[in-house]
Amino acid sequence: MTRTMKRLLLAAAAAIALAAPAAHAQIVRGDQIVAQSNYVSRQQAAIPQVSIIVRADFVLFSVRYETATRSADARETELATVFKTVTDRAARADGMSIEVGQPGISAAVETAAIKELIQDQGDDRSAIDVVLKVSVKEKETFDQIRARAEKFVKDAPLTGRVEAVIGDSQFLGVSEPKKHRDTLIKAISEDVRLMQASFGGANAPVQVSLTGMEQRAQTRPVGPLDLEIYIPYSMSLKSGAGN
Repeated sequence: MTRTMKRLLLAAAAAIALAAPAAHAQIVRGDQIVAQSNYVSRQQAAIPQVSIIVRADFVLFSVRYETATRSADARETELATVFKTVTDRAARADGMSIEVGQPGISAAVETAAIKELIQDQGDDRSAIDVVLKVSVKEKETFDQIRARAEKFVKDAPLTGRVEAVIGDSQFLGVSEPKKHRDTLIKAISEDVRLMQASFGGANAPVQVSLTGMEQRAQTRPVGPLDLEIYIPYSMSLKSGAGN
């Protein structure tokens, strides 16, 4: 495995370890935020009052290509052929791309050679894991997106004894999380002014204190293609009377 890919995978794994428990299986990368769509926590204590709901920009599907051909060399050849077929098709497809690995622990296909991607499953079986990233079109439903993903996988020609399996878990993602953080901060600011106006006055001003605003924005799925974005901050009010 190349050093570049190792760094990418280790960084992504660390992000999952830190973010998942508090953020409902969230994965944070510099250019995107991703949350597992079928992982729903009923724990509301950590969710602040102010949040925003956004539509996902893309959905991630995990796909495993596996073969049981007896010869190890033949298995490698089969998987290499299928991998090139799939990546070439994705490059030509509208709104689709392929990365290697698992959602959140993935890297660009250019960062690894085929020998680095093939996993020995034992019992004369080998596999490659890829991530299919499908952009969300306007007015498109989750079922329509999944149907596109399934058609892409089904229509890709397979070689030898290779079989394709789509994983049970999907991930919703938003691109450019900074633009949503800016919107969220403005909403929190408006809430602070509302608190000051509602609980204070000219003779008894209210001091509002926020902690935790330096944290990254978090997400959780709240609909088939909807994500709630929030910053896990805390707010406290203190009367200014008597100061």
